[in-house]
Amino acid sequence: MPVNGTLTPMEASYIATNAYFTLKDWINAKPTADVESRHVVHNRVLGAGDAGRAEPTKHNPTLKGTALGGAKLGPVFEGTTGFGTQSGFGYLLRYNEGPRRHAIIATRGTRPELGAPDLLTDARASMTGFGGYGLVHRGFKTTYDSVQANLGRDGDRLAMDADVVHCVGHSLGGAVATLVAAHYAQRGKAVKLYTFGSPRVGALGAYAAMQQAMGQDNIFRVAHDLDPISLVGPFPYIHLNPTPSHPNFMTVPSPTGSLFSTANHDMMQYITSVGGADMWWSDAHALSAQVDHDNAVLARWLLHEDNNPGWVQYASARTLGLLFKLFSHALKGVSTSLILGLTATDLIAELLVTGLYRTGMLVGRVFTLLRHAAAWAGITIKAGADFTASILRAILGVMLARLKQLGQLALATAQRGLRAMPLVLAGTWALAQAMPL
Repeated sequence: MPVNGTLTPMEASYIATNAYFTLKDWINAKPTADVESRHVVHNRVLGAGDAGRAEPTKHNPTLKGTALGGAKLGPVFEGTTGFGTQSGFGYLLRYNEGPRRHAIIATRGTRPELGAPDLLTDARASMTGFGGYGLVHRGFKTTYDSVQANLGRDGDRLAMDADVVHCVGHSLGGAVATLVAAHYAQRGKAVKLYTFGSPRVGALGAYAAMQQAMGQDNIFRVAHDLDPISLVGPFPYIHLNPTPSHPNFMTVPSPTGSLFSTANHDMMQYITSVGGADMWWSDAHALSAQVDHDNAVLARWLLHEDNNPGWVQYASARTLGLLFKLFSHALKGVSTSLILGLTATDLIAELLVTGLYRTGMLVGRVFTLLRHAAAWAGITIKAGADFTASILRAILGVMLARLKQLGQLALATAQRGLRAMPLVLAGTWALAQAMPL
């Protein structure tokens, strides 16, 4: 049950999963760009969870029987993705905890069956302003704008009348939930944000401004350590709550143990990881202790100096995963990215943005590492040549292209039914190209 005004991990993960049922015929594994009936959404969110034929014999994460079973369903709203395609995007719940009134706004993730409209939202990686916070991802901001409009006056009134506004989402829905939470925090509301496998939203200082407005203790961000969606979108995009030592930092071991398995982004796998009935957020944070955040072991192993580094020979997905883990350790002392828990793509993008590659600070093993990265990317570097912006961009482009391939594979192979399919973030390569050097 909610404890001191905070949703439990089980409640938050169920709410995020059930946001997908607002999409027309998601329940029958044939989603279309429309809104599901209110009766079906109520059945799946608060009722028996047996409407439709989406894996009816398997566990359905309805809130019936939980402390939130008596919540009231408010508006079921639409969102606009891509070039103006509207579809069911989420719902609002309201409940009372003693004298305190609560509103829950749930937003769904990407659906590849809708084709370009959903995916194009994720590809629009240019920046735009967001209130007084700073620069954010333009595609996510566009969808957020439509969500706020489609909540309508009734939904906005319910949120503003509540003592606490809870914002919950998975994947693309987590990105939109972040902006919804920031919106209500700016309007003076107490907010709590719960995201699962969310991409990054805020660029440069925007993440810090949003984090300060919400209060870091009110941000519950869960990610599998090998979920590719939580890793893409390079610097200057930065996650909220990026510090491993914070109690609400919950980067937990991936369920498959396989680098960049498509299952690592599956919302039902997040329920398995943190959504147990006896689970609390401190338990989820404790799981993060099993993740090698410093990556020193992999770095020492991979930085052996010979003419044929073994990691170059790995299959592309595995190699990319190892490369991500390697850079944050190798560039320690040169970049801020280790502190912020970022990845290899971030570090290369940061080198481009800040011009560190021109300062002479990247010497010795770091140069060796970058040359190995260039070899991995199929880029020939002449002996004695310096690393230029064009070379770093080329390495970054190949890395992001491999990530996109992994996302497309996930879209093609992930199971239907309750299993939410991964977000594909493209376009960050274009973002890197546009950065000042």
